[in-house]
Amino acid sequence: MGAHRGDLAEETDGVVALLADHQRGDETRVRARYVLAADGANSSVRQLLGIDTTGPGAMGGFTPVVFDADLDRWCAHQPAGVYFTAHGLFGPLYPERGWAWFVPTPQDAARADWPDLLSRAISPSAEVQADVLRVQHWVMNAFVAERFRHGRILLAGDAAHAVPIVGGLGMNAGIADVHNLCWKLAGVLHGWAEPGPLESYETERQPVAHLTLCQAVANTQLLLQVQNRRREQRRTGAAVPVNVELPWSERYFAQLDLVLGATYHSNAVLTDDSTPPEPSDTGTDYIPTAEPGRRMSHIWLTPNRSTLDAFGEWFTLLTPDPTHWEQQSTAPWPLHIEALPDEHTDLCGLRPHGALLIRPDGHIGARWRHRPSSDATLRHALTAISGSATRDSSAPDGTSHC
Repeated sequence: MGAHRGDLAEETDGVVALLADHQRGDETRVRARYVLAADGANSSVRQLLGIDTTGPGAMGGFTPVVFDADLDRWCAHQPAGVYFTAHGLFGPLYPERGWAWFVPTPQDAARADWPDLLSRAISPSAEVQADVLRVQHWVMNAFVAERFRHGRILLAGDAAHAVPIVGGLGMNAGIADVHNLCWKLAGVLHGWAEPGPLESYETERQPVAHLTLCQAVANTQLLLQVQNRRREQRRTGAAVPVNVELPWSERYFAQLDLVLGATYHSNAVLTDDSTPPEPSDTGTDYIPTAEPGRRMSHIWLTPNRSTLDAFGEWFTLLTPDPTHWEQQSTAPWPLHIEALPDEHTDLCGLRPHGALLIRPDGHIGARWRHRPSSDATLRHALTAISGSATRDSSAPDGTSHC
């Protein structure tokens, strides 16, 4: 046995976990090559490993109230996913009258008359039959783990970063975590990658987690400012604008670059001195590019097939010259070669014989603007990205042509 971490024991070639059934009193010992800890913001695995967090921490207690009610008079003609009011957030859960009301937890939450509070939040002057189904209390946290990996144990999702729910960015970040990590794990388990690329998981995802956290905290502050202003307007009797405050809402929802425009910088992305690192943006305006490290955007390959349809559990080579690239040996890596229509070559920064190498997570691993002079170029690139061997700077034509 190696070093013990509570109910996790690390070995040279694996991890042993002790699983306890608290109802039956049974214990089961499971051995795995790797452990992916996706056990939430209060991750017991993160605590067992002694991994600290950075960030604002607890941002306050909040209460979601799940209820049934007919609110068609207010929302039938303006359907939305979330309704912001001075008395909290309302969101539809399912088509037939199911709703959630999200508010700060009052001091004496156990004694609160939730049906009465809910009715007054919906409309103090209207008779609304609201059937409260469930009331929960929780603390909204805001932090990023200082490490995403400890040996063969890797953190993902809320275990790696607790993101305030305002803006809905936490789910996107968690999905992107496993999208980034699982192709690297699959490569190791299937034998076409070495453990080296697992180091790039933290290198690539931790900066995105910090940007996401900053945006979510800013969203929360914007929301609270608007709600406080609404309350003050109601208290003083000032006129309440009929329309949404566009400057606030545009800043709140303009986050597409944060979701789609993240740029990875790691050993699993091949660049050279001609491709300077892109500065970190605030996650507002999304401008698609084909720079290495960026997520490949949608382009029509045929009238009915997008580049996004071509990606999967394999590397994808997009090129206007498939014949040349098909001659290169790429075993044992899973690779599909896709013809890129000529009209898109300039958009991708390619000449007629260039190519883009897309990783299984949809991010661009390498770009060759022109036809490489060596038939081993693609193989060298796959070797470097998958960590199968140390990048050979003396290899013909290099492995990081851009």
